[in-house]
Amino acid sequence: MESRYITSALKPEQLPVYELPEIAFVGRSNSGKSTLLNKILGRNKLARSGSTPGQTQMINFFGLGEDLIFADLPGYGFSAINKNVAEQWEPLVEGYMQRPNICEFLFLIDIRREMGDMDWFLVDLLSRNLGVYVLLTKSDKLSRQEQQKRVWSLTAAMKARGIDVKKMLPISSLKQDGIKELREDIFAHIPPKEPKV
Repeated sequence: MESRYITSALKPEQLPVYELPEIAFVGRSNSGKSTLLNKILGRNKLARSGSTPGQTQMINFFGLGEDLIFADLPGYGFSAINKNVAEQWEPLVEGYMQRPNICEFLFLIDIRREMGDMDWFLVDLLSRNLGVYVLLTKSDKLSRQEQQKRVWSLTAAMKARGIDVKKMLPISSLKQDGIKELREDIFAHIPPKEPKV
């Protein structure tokens, strides 16, 4: 299926309207959102990524054929971006979360990092709408045993806070770990085609 950039939104009123199922990528500015999105879409530079945190300052929309919409939300948790720009993001993201066609919130966090206040606030907000699909990125930095310990501890911490965790998956864009499983879960949202008469 062909993947393509569609549009970007800096303000809530700029959010495009779709009936297609939509997958949202949410996480810190250095969690690997854009890199993972490129992997899923099979493109190297469709979603912008780089060594400087916060390159995604708007919600960027991408299409996969005529079947799915992907939204790359602004990263958070860094101080390099102008404060006025950061203040615009809150109403944008809050407005975005009300979209009725969102079928999956993918919450990304570096597997080596502890959850901060902003992480907890956001994952709680997301889980009020849908169960959260947690992606523990950069999993190649830890052994399999360490990855499993991280899954157990974070799952327990989220359940203790009443957060609905749909799934938690260690993933590595570098080593391709978890990519196939994530793709299968995402593509399961594609509605079945009606048979041609």
